[in-house]
Amino acid sequence: GYHGEGFGAILLFAACHLPDSSIPRYGYVMENLLRYIVGTLERVVADRYVLVCLSGAAVRGQIPSFGWMKRCYQAMDRRLRKSLQAVIIVHPTWYIKALVTLSRPFLSPTFSGKVRFAASLRELSRLVPVEPAHVPEPV
Repeated sequence: GYHGEGFGAILLFAACHLPDSSIPRYGYVMENLLRYIVGTLERVVADRYVLVCLSGAAVRGQIPSFGWMKRCYQAMDRRLRKSLQAVIIVHPTWYIKALVTLSRPFLSPTFSGKVRFAASLRELSRLVPVEPAHVPEPV
């Protein structure tokens, strides 16, 4: 995380560390991950925040489903949804771009407007101050 001028917390989420969907009891693991993420957000976020999703170095089986991502958003209380300034997806694959584009009609216009793509870490650094030390080595 980062706290600085004009920014609240900046939370990094690296998809390359997520479990592959082929593991046994994948649904159970992801359900507990959902609870962990929402619980962590409730404890960490006091004000505005940006969620940075690092999708580089992740295989397709590690990218969560649209349904899971939607449940994450719905599990957050109103305060967390209102405090979310942006969701920045770094190194998006065509699959992620297609998933986001196809899901826009089913999402609120407010949330849809918060989703941005960054093709590189350099482009990400123009959007938010992220230190290279916080980015996992595989990314």
